[in-house]
Amino acid sequence: MVDGRATPAQVPSPAERAAARRRVLIPVLIALTSVLGAVGTWRTSNASGSAAGAERRAFADTVAAEQQRAAIETVIGSIEFAFARRSALQQSAASLRSDAATAEPEEAARLTALAAAQEAAAAAYVIDADALHPDGSLDLEGKREVEWGLAADLQDLDPGPEMDRAADLRAKSQRLVGLTAFFIAAALFFTLAQVSRNRRVEILYWTGGLAVLAASVVLAMVVEVL
Repeated sequence: MVDGRATPAQVPSPAERAAARRRVLIPVLIALTSVLGAVGTWRTSNASGSAAGAERRAFADTVAAEQQRAAIETVIGSIEFAFARRSALQQSAASLRSDAATAEPEEAARLTALAAAQEAAAAAYVIDADALHPDGSLDLEGKREVEWGLAADLQDLDPGPEMDRAADLRAKSQRLVGLTAFFIAAALFFTLAQVSRNRRVEILYWTGGLAVLAASVVLAMVVEVL
C-alpha cells in the first residue's frame, strides 16, 4: 500500500511461470521414474527367473537325450550281435549242406540234420526290419534315426531351443538392469533440479532428466519387443 492506496499484484514473468510449473511437475516425474524403475526391477527379476527355468529345462533335455542315446546304442549292440550270430550260423549251415552233398548217405544225413538245427537256431535271431537294407545287410544308422524319432515323439530331446531362450532372457535381464540405472539417473537429475537455486542449473538438470527419462522409456519398449 502506497499513500493509502493498494498496489496492484506483480504479474509473474513467463520464466517465473515456467519455473513454477517445473517445480510442480518435478515431484510427479520423480515418482514416475521411481515407479518405472520398480517395474524395470520386477521385469529384470522375471527375465532372470525365466532364464533359470529355461536352463533347467535345457539341462533336463540334455540328460534325457544322453539317456536315450545310451538306450539306442544298447539296442544297436544287440542287433549287431544277433546279426553276427545269425550270419555265422547260416554260413555254417550252408557249409554243412555243401559237405553233405558229397558225403556218404549216413554222414550226409547227419550233416543235413546238423545244418537244419543251425538254420533253426539262426532263425531264432530275429532282426528288426528297420535295421536292414533291402539287400539284407545291416543299416544301423537307419535304425538309430528310427529309434531317435520314436523317442523324440514322446519327450523333448533337443536342448537347443531352451538354451537359446535362456541366453536371450539372460541378455534381456542384463539390458533391463542397465535401464534401471537410467531411471535412477533420471530421478537424480530431477531431484537436483528441485533443490537447485540457480535457474540455469535447474533448467540444465530438468532438461537432462527429461532426456534420460524419454530415452529410458523408448529403450524399455525396444527391450520388451526384442
